[in-house]
Amino acid sequence: MESFFRVDIKDGKSSHFWFDNWLGQGRLIDVIGPTGTTYLGIRRHAKVSEAVTPEGWSIRGRRSRRFLELHASILERETSRPEKGRDTVLWKHGNDDYQDHFSTKSMWEQIRSKRTVVEWSRVVWFTQGVPRFVFITWLAMKNRLSTCDRMRQWGMVRM
Repeated sequence: MESFFRVDIKDGKSSHFWFDNWLGQGRLIDVIGPTGTTYLGIRRHAKVSEAVTPEGWSIRGRRSRRFLELHASILERETSRPEKGRDTVLWKHGNDDYQDHFSTKSMWEQIRSKRTVVEWSRVVWFTQGVPRFVFITWLAMKNRLSTCDRMRQWGMVRM
């Protein structure tokens, strides 16, 4: 599943280790599954700050081949520290473009499926259009009105 936000870890106190996208790989619970909590030795609802000691990351799993890559990517990250400030949620605005503010427009552009513009679109969709008439016109342009000839094709005879 595509992630539309990630968390920039600073103090690690408000971000969940397993359920927030702080490593850039998505939710870790989805990446390695529920058994990962046992192998890495971090409880299921822990915050990122709970996986850090003054010496560095406090995670197990060095010997597990299955989690070796994840373990290495966690150790590469700088640990959270209280003096860095609070964690920040970064919202996706494009490919590899994350910003600290949410934009409805950019989110809509990411989730919608773009199609080619049909030549009759300006006839139907215009500023002063009355919604119910616009909807009926749109149905007519798509040949979706239940007219008598279409009802006959469906086997419905009108008397």
